[in-house]
Amino acid sequence: MKSEWVHRQFIDIDTKDARLQKRAVAIAEACAKRPEQSLPGRLEDWAGLKGAYRFFSNPKITHQILQQPHYKETLEKARFSNKLVLFIQDGSELLFNSHRCTYGLGPTADSFGNGLMFHSCLVAEYHEPGETKILGLSYQEAWIRPDKKSVDDDSKESEIWLKTLIKAGPPEKNWVHVGDRASDIHEFFKGAIDSGWNFVVRARHDRQIQINEAMKRIFPWIRKQPAKCKFKLNLRAKGARFSGEYTVEVTWTKVKLFSPEKEGSEAVGDVTYIRTWCLEDPELEWLLITNLPVNNEADAIRIVNIYQQRWSIEEYHKVVKTGFRIENNQFKQASRILALFGMVGVMATQLLALKEHCHLAPNQEVEKEVPKRWITLIERILNVKLETVRDFWRCLARLGGFIGRKSDGEPGWQTIWKGYRRLQDMLMGADYL
Repeated sequence: MKSEWVHRQFIDIDTKDARLQKRAVAIAEACAKRPEQSLPGRLEDWAGLKGAYRFFSNPKITHQILQQPHYKETLEKARFSNKLVLFIQDGSELLFNSHRCTYGLGPTADSFGNGLMFHSCLVAEYHEPGETKILGLSYQEAWIRPDKKSVDDDSKESEIWLKTLIKAGPPEKNWVHVGDRASDIHEFFKGAIDSGWNFVVRARHDRQIQINEAMKRIFPWIRKQPAKCKFKLNLRAKGARFSGEYTVEVTWTKVKLFSPEKEGSEAVGDVTYIRTWCLEDPELEWLLITNLPVNNEADAIRIVNIYQQRWSIEEYHKVVKTGFRIENNQFKQASRILALFGMVGVMATQLLALKEHCHLAPNQEVEKEVPKRWITLIERILNVKLETVRDFWRCLARLGGFIGRKSDGEPGWQTIWKGYRRLQDMLMGADYL
């Protein structure tokens, strides 16, 4: 993680205090060097550690204050991009069930956990035929659920999906929201269409739709339609289930979307339902809703590939929890955890982006992208000859435990990061020889 990137994210936080800004940068740089460590492990001297504790205890330091400069930079990149830009949303939770002395936390998804909820929007450029380049977060909200909801509070947590899009401001024509079944919400679709947003959402509800002037339920109707094309889909999933290459069939239909509450209500707008399924495994089925144009096989396959990029937000959550181990911190107050999460949430985007370097420009000459000293050390240690960027990143991952067999695919961020940390230790040792 480059020091200049870290400096840029936190030097302009709105605290009206230059000392807090400099402290934010120092703590963030320490987190970047040792993301898997606790605060004492990241800040080895006592003065720096005390400064970090004071920093996260300061009421001026909040989750949103720490992330605002990053949002601004991400959205600027998105507005100047000439690629399709995906705004990938999802929610998750941080659990602190074993932290009995931490005050201010609340129930989590199952109402029994002890922690906080958060919702993130990861922004990524979409590169054909199915790669992404992480730009950052456009918005992230973290909150503590109350033990009992006030009778005067009629807000819904589901409103966060539309709120997150609105926070990004007026959308460009090449911006697309990507969401899972939790965002199949009528109010979200209406708000997105009214605001000019494109979207690709996995369907959850068997809605009433209009096809050729007739009202039908979409799920049984579309499942009876014949396939219009087929293609090979490479899937990544938890464990072995639905991981690998599958031949899938695709069909689609354009419909008018109506409110689920009233018959005879006006249509919200025109959308296209796309069904993707596998004959060999009936459990593999995606029903997608989009307002992007679908006029032929290429358009339909492109929408399926766009939705597949939703997995990036799951990887992001994994980086936050596993890469930075935020659930292991020992803060005693929820406000301090929220502030720490504000910093970690930004930095996790760069750790996630590590693996993209070998995907987007794999054949670039390695000398143009990587320091000569790094190349020389890896070549000597692994007895290899590095020619391309892909060669470098795969060998770096080998230092982190990546085997590199043909069946292994490309390395993930975890093995690349382990290899990077090992390389840095080797470089430090070489300086003392």
